[in-house]
Amino acid sequence: MNQAKIALITLVAVLLGFQLLDRFNEPARMKAVKESLDAQARAFEQLSQELNTLSQSIADQQAQLRFGNEAREGAAEAAQASQDKIYAELGRIRKNLEGLEVRAVASGTQSDAGSTTQAPADQAAVTEPQTPGDDAATTTPLPAGDGLVRENGNFLLPPRTDYFHPDRIGGTLHSFSSTPPGLNPIIENAADVSSLHGLCNGSLATRDSAEPAKWRSELATSVLIENDYHTYTFALRRGVMWQVPSLARTDPENFGWLDKPFELTAHDFVFYVEMAKHEDVQAPQAKAYFDDLDRAEALDDYTLRLHWKRKVYTSLGTSMGLEPLPRHIYSKDQSGNALPAEQISLAFNKHWFDEQRGMTGVGRYVLWDYEADKQIRLRRNPRFWGAGDHFDYRDYNCSIRDPEAKLTSFKNGQVESYSLTPTQYKTNILDGREGRFNADKPREGEIAFERTKGLVYYYIGWNMRRPLFSDRRVRQALSHAFPKQRIIDEVFFGLGQPAVGNVHPDSAYFNDQLKDYDFDLDRAQELLFQAGWEDSNGDGLLDKTIDGTSVPFSFKVKYYANSPEWDRTLGVYQAQLRKLGIEMTPLPLEWKLLVRVYEDRDFDAVGGGWRMSYEVDFEQLWHSKYAEEPRSSNHCGFADPEADKLAEELRVTFDLEERKRVARAFQAIIHREQPYTFFRTGEGVFAWHNRSTDSANLGGVVDALETLHPFYNRDSSYWYIKE
Repeated sequence: MNQAKIALITLVAVLLGFQLLDRFNEPARMKAVKESLDAQARAFEQLSQELNTLSQSIADQQAQLRFGNEAREGAAEAAQASQDKIYAELGRIRKNLEGLEVRAVASGTQSDAGSTTQAPADQAAVTEPQTPGDDAATTTPLPAGDGLVRENGNFLLPPRTDYFHPDRIGGTLHSFSSTPPGLNPIIENAADVSSLHGLCNGSLATRDSAEPAKWRSELATSVLIENDYHTYTFALRRGVMWQVPSLARTDPENFGWLDKPFELTAHDFVFYVEMAKHEDVQAPQAKAYFDDLDRAEALDDYTLRLHWKRKVYTSLGTSMGLEPLPRHIYSKDQSGNALPAEQISLAFNKHWFDEQRGMTGVGRYVLWDYEADKQIRLRRNPRFWGAGDHFDYRDYNCSIRDPEAKLTSFKNGQVESYSLTPTQYKTNILDGREGRFNADKPREGEIAFERTKGLVYYYIGWNMRRPLFSDRRVRQALSHAFPKQRIIDEVFFGLGQPAVGNVHPDSAYFNDQLKDYDFDLDRAQELLFQAGWEDSNGDGLLDKTIDGTSVPFSFKVKYYANSPEWDRTLGVYQAQLRKLGIEMTPLPLEWKLLVRVYEDRDFDAVGGGWRMSYEVDFEQLWHSKYAEEPRSSNHCGFADPEADKLAEELRVTFDLEERKRVARAFQAIIHREQPYTFFRTGEGVFAWHNRSTDSANLGGVVDALETLHPFYNRDSSYWYIKE
């Protein structure tokens, strides 16, 4: 093992020599060398990633010898054989690094694509102060497992790397997006914010994208669950560095204090928990998952322990999916001075870093450029600890909102992939108006496509705080008046399944005994009459006396603009409601405004969609304790004591069959109360440039489609730009 340590120390010395020589040499001496630096930096990055993998392999071998209780006989021989290969690979990498060092000295500069921020010598390895603990030995990784959750032994699989091919690194992936309402990972509750942080940050562990029941290590190299799921102890990956925020590059005069390396430590995870749980922080959607967490503590810089008050099922997903929060930023003021402890939580709600559109993480990409309503650019993180993605950059166009303009841009090769709207699917593929699609062999056309499912359901939500929708019979009537199957067939052209409730029909937790609200205007009229709604003055609108005042049945539905499908859906629905004597007015809003509408409960009714989890949990959306909480996900104000009890019971139930029973009982209540008129599940048409002559073509898409679980098979980690 000493040989391995000596070899690694030698490599570290070579790397430091490379950085120092690069720093102190004069700028560009040879034009030809300078032009090749991008390729050199990329090669250096690839070798560094290989070195990380080899280093982790040695650590794993050591851990197996130290902790392996199963089949210990023969482990030493296996370790020696593996390390023989490692030493040979180390020799090859050392030679390549030496070659890069010589070329770097000759060029005297380094390209943007491979540049790293070099701190002054006395700040070369800046971390926050270490807090040693009695259990520091737990930082040694435990042997890898099979991915299936168990107590008293590490079960994490190693990070997935089979998708990654170093020779495919390069290029830019262009996509469409909307400008998110904000970038704070705790306060904001929008899917696009979550997606950006998913690329720029990381979590302790992650579900395997092929077998979601299994877990893989990410920022944690091992986990130990003890005390009947009350205690989780994570050994963290060492040497993971926080990205330098783009503010330090674009405004060094004010934010130059951020231009130095900070190492990720257990304290950053503790800080996330403290902010998510703090009563002053406006993040009810986060609090829903941390209520049962007693405390998080850093036993040392590389050991995190989570203590749960009780055995709860959601502790697993919440613990494994915990992300770090940059304490070195959110605990400071704009000049880098430490905030008083009592001011940190209040400052967090409107932090200067968020107001500057700042974002940082430890993930595979760095937020490089941000222009609201124009563009978001992510750059490949040259200091990422793992394999990463294949693209040098990811560019998101936030200026094009119209679906037809997006489709034109996609066809012209300005973006490599695009999710067609149902109408575009009908005209371009079903009707054959675009010859580059091959309807008979979808993956083989010049533009390939695939119908894909998503863990999403769409709905119209009723603000139950308002008198119009406080009676369940009214909400049931509104669901009977919604021609669900007709709209799926005629507006969405068969894309999506009818959503019966708040659980996906393909889920093991789905209650298949529930009968959907069929389209029945007579039944709707009967229920409205029972609830006291009738046309008392002959003006064609239903009305009812509420608090001594005659109130007409008239309301607005706020929904996402730039969606022809929502326009047509609400147009069809509007016509049916008019037959009942109800006046409904559709009101489209831009995404940023619509998110605030949800959070402020500023609506009669709202069109929306929820991204579902692989495992079900009902507290965030449906528990009554969040019905009046500002910015909560329970924006419709649903409150039912029986549903509360079932949601709480589900959290403490671990047996799968019992969990199914509780989940199905909960769905029955939601089905009866109809806080939403559930609409359809997510299904779309994903298209990509496959073999165009004048556009960048995507490779790896089919590999992901065939390898991964149907809910995760658009994982862009597999993708690359084909030459």
